[in-house]
Formats: sequence, C-alpha cells, structure tokens
Amino acid sequence: MKNYPIWDSNKKLNLNNELNINDVDVLIIGGGITGVTTAYFLMNSNKKILLIDKDKICNGATYRSTAKISYLQKDIYQKLEKTYNYKTSKLYYESQKEAISLLKDIITKEKISCNLEKCKSYLFSTKEKNINKIKKEKDILEKFGAKCYESNSLPIPYKIESAFYVEDTYIFNPKKYTENLSSILNDNVNILENTIAFNITKNNDLFKTITNKGEITSKIVVVATHYPFFIFPNILPLRNYINREYINTGKYKIKDNFTAINIDKDTESIRFYKDNIIYVSNNHRLTNNIDYQRMYEKSRNDFKKKFMTDVEYSWMNQDLMTNDYLPIIGQTKQSLKNLYIATGFNAWGMTNGIISSKIISDLIKGKSNKYKNLFTPNRINMIGVLNSIIDVASYAKVYIQTLFPKRDYVYTIMIKGEKYFLYIDNSGKKHYVKTKCPHMKCNLVLNKEELTWDCPCHGSRFDIDGNIIEGPTKNDITKHF
Repeated sequence: MKNYPIWDSNKKLNLNNELNINDVDVLIIGGGITGVTTAYFLMNSNKKILLIDKDKICNGATYRSTAKISYLQKDIYQKLEKTYNYKTSKLYYESQKEAISLLKDIITKEKISCNLEKCKSYLFSTKEKNINKIKKEKDILEKFGAKCYESNSLPIPYKIESAFYVEDTYIFNPKKYTENLSSILNDNVNILENTIAFNITKNNDLFKTITNKGEITSKIVVVATHYPFFIFPNILPLRNYINREYINTGKYKIKDNFTAINIDKDTESIRFYKDNIIYVSNNHRLTNNIDYQRMYEKSRNDFKKKFMTDVEYSWMNQDLMTNDYLPIIGQTKQSLKNLYIATGFNAWGMTNGIISSKIISDLIKGKSNKYKNLFTPNRINMIGVLNSIIDVASYAKVYIQTLFPKRDYVYTIMIKGEKYFLYIDNSGKKHYVKTKCPHMKCNLVLNKEELTWDCPCHGSRFDIDGNIIEGPTKNDITKHF
C-alpha cells in the first residue's frame, strides 16, 4: 500500500532553483493550481513575474485532492441562500460554471495532457431524512438553469435513498495539469521551488518578502497557499476551520465514468481514475478527532467492505472551510493595496482555484470582475460571525485533549527548562521536537500513520524531526540542544 496520492506524472520540470532575480512586478507564493494558473493569466501582461513554492510544484493541497471539476457541491446552494440570499447563491453557481469553462479552454488551447474527461456527477443521500434536501438542491439548481436528472441509484452497486445527476462536469489529473502548465510558463515566468516565504512587509508602494533564499522586492504579492502563512487583521483563524478527510483507492471491476458525493453530514465521495475507484470518507473537523491512526484504519476498512477490493493508495487531505461557506479571494484591505489572497475553498479547490486565478489576474490588470465583491476578504456576515464564536469551544476542547499524549509511543520530557516530545522509532532512534506549533502555540499530536507531527488547531504539519511540511506556520519545531 502506498501512503501518497495516486496521481502519476512522468513530467520532469527543468527549473533553475537559484534566486537570480529579486526585484519583480508580481510575486506569487504557492505552486498549486491557483498560483500556477494565476501566473498563466498574467504571463502576457508585460509584467516581471516570479512564482515560488516551499516544496515542489503541485506537491501540496492540489496534489492531495480528488480533482473533481464540478459545480455539484453537497448542499452549498441551500446554505448560501440561507446565509445570504438567492442572488448570492446564483452568483456562486455562475462562478463555478465559469471556472469549468476556463479550465477546459486552457487545457484545449495549450494541448495539456492531463486525463481530462467529461462525466456525470451525482448528488445522493443514504438517509431517508435527507430526501427533501436532495429535492431542494435540485430545485435551486434548476432555477439557475442547470439540467438535472432524477435517479434512484448510482451506476455501481451502492445503497442510496435518493439522488439526481448533471452531465456537464469533469475529472482530470491535477498533477499533470499543474506541471504541464508550469512548463508552458517557464519561458515567461520565473519559477523557484524549495523557497519558503517567512515574512512580508510593505514600505511605501513596495513589498519585501523574506525567504530562505534571500529577499524579494515586488509591487504586487499574491498569496496562493492553502492556508495563508501569516495572519491578516481581517482573516483571523476563527473565520475558518480545517476539515480532514481520508482517501483510499484500489482496482475496481466496474469502470464507469461518473463522480458522486452525498449531501449527508458524513461525506462520502466517489470518482474513478483509469481502472481505480477513489473513495473519500470519515471526514471530520480537525479539532474534533485527534486519533488519526484510528481514522485511517476505519477509512480503509470501510473502503474494503463497500468495494470488495484492496487498498492500493491511501492518503489524507485537509481543506480550509470558511464559516460563511464562501471562499476568500481578492485584495485584503486598502492599507495593504496590491496584496491578494486566495484561500478557504471549502473542499472544492479545483473550480475555486481557477476562479481565484481569474479574479486576481483581472484585478492586477485593472479589469473588472463580477465576482470581486462576492468573495472579498473584507466581507462580514452574521451567520459567519456566529459560527466563528462557536469555533472557540472546539479549539478549547482539542487543547485539553492534547495535554495528554498517548504514552505508548510519545513521551513528554523537560530539557533545559523547555518541554519536548520524544518519539522512539522501530529502529530505536530517538526523535525530539518541541511540543507546541509555532503558529499559535497549539499542542502537537503525533500522526503515527505518516510519522508527522500535526497541529490539530490550524493544520500545520512537520516531519518526525520537526521540519515543516505544511503551514500556516513557517517555522520548524526542531530541537535546540
């Protein structure tokens, strides 16, 4: 069994990974679908562009996704109509449809080989009590102009209560897309991997970004990371939360070109890739469950029971969820003019990554964009505020839980007046790390499945020796003795 995503790619990017240019017009931080596509939309704008990533291109959230290109997103349209109004819900639908069209156009125009396939997408429920929710979501979509078709089953043996489907959605290989698009950019955009941005400051009209490879000066900064690696005054962590889900894949006897997701609280998601079925399950708010090993094992057992096949690939993904159900895209605030962010995609990173790229590139080029106000980072909504207040309890709960790590493999020790975790691996080697995440000082938890130290508050992750894997933190937790 492989503990990494299924997305195969033989592409070898020929990148110069030395910082040879440190004065640019636009600095893009993040080499996933959002950052790379933003660079694509800007590459003929006569601007000097530099794209940096802390790791390799497409090695983060884009790589760990299931890569559905769909506007059928659980009960999102009901939630938006309730939280805002009908107009807002319809505008979000239009943004997702436009994202699909933009992505198809890029792939066609640039002849990108990325296993793009058109397919049906099903929204279903396994619970009788949610039949009305299915009907309501279908009714809303039909008012928007979508063509929806009722169904009492999925194309594979899978017990459900109710469903409907649409026919104009897609799937692809996100790694192939992002890497091939990066190759096209390479003549017009400087791309730098293994480059960590530590801090951004603004002096007059210029931004200075400190990285592990030197200082970069730019007129514009685009932060296209999964979770912004620093806290903006108007994007406090309490405006969002991390959701974790577990993905398993294996060979399946039936190859049917469709995707499916349920409308129920416990997410179940299905798609196919080549002769494999990909199944997402056991999702939970990161603060609600810190026994990661148990969740991995449960997800794999569920997969085997449902599809009667062995797990070949198994991994987890983390999604940044906003408390008002809309992504956060655009300029942060007037005092930080020309600092743009794209985050909080609510588990739909493919479509929202593409639409983010279009919105931000339009704003940089001085063009209007009809979704600018829909996704503005400066919005305030009452339901979002109330949900943020409720979040405080979940952070308090998980903080208390993490005070008592499992003693069978993690020990808490004091060294020179500081607390450290000690983990002894199977070979007897000792690994020491500080116990708190540098981001906001939450206690860390050992993810024994992947041998990482994970922050259960905001999703930062470190390898077994404390080196950063994933933000929002930008610092390691290595020992200092």
